[in-house]
Amino acid sequence: MPEAQADIAAEVTLALLEAIKTRDRPREFLDDDDIYRTMPRRFGLSAVVERQIELYRQRARKRVRLTTAELADFMELVIRRPDSAEIFREMGAALAAKQLPGRAWWLPRFLRLRRTKKKIRGSLRQLFGRRIGGFAAGTFIFEVSASPFVQVDPSGDACEIVTGYCQQALAKGVDPGMRVTKRRCETRGDGACRWVADFGS
Repeated sequence: MPEAQADIAAEVTLALLEAIKTRDRPREFLDDDDIYRTMPRRFGLSAVVERQIELYRQRARKRVRLTTAELADFMELVIRRPDSAEIFREMGAALAAKQLPGRAWWLPRFLRLRRTKKKIRGSLRQLFGRRIGGFAAGTFIFEVSASPFVQVDPSGDACEIVTGYCQQALAKGVDPGMRVTKRRCETRGDGACRWVADFGS
């Protein structure tokens, strides 16, 4: 059997692990409280996750690439959780916050939007080692067919990676008033997953 190709940036798995840790961290705790000891049932606060975060930080610094199977193993840990959609959305937002540039405020909005859409396409390709979707005609209509996220998670929750990514990209690069919603999904029998952005109220 041929060796699996390592295409995915280590930053992707790091963002997922950090989202789990953030999600499981209590909102309020005492400064001198050892939360890793007192809250062992929170998986994101376990020593295992902490070690994995440090490992993938090192791999990200070295620009290590991972196989799809490696990422899928970590995603499986999230898919079983009732808050999986929120974790995947936070993961996507964190990736966009690190990967994409800030707003070029001197440009008109339509040029900021064009610039951001181009950055989204390029950055997703760089992170996942393959083309992830494309834009249809319209202000902001992003579509992904044969989604690798649906292939890993038939429930569709993993698609929230794209929701969080696009939302953060638009807030950072275009206008924080734009809101991204998922309108179609392959898990519902649609031909492609589709995200649309509109101005919020």
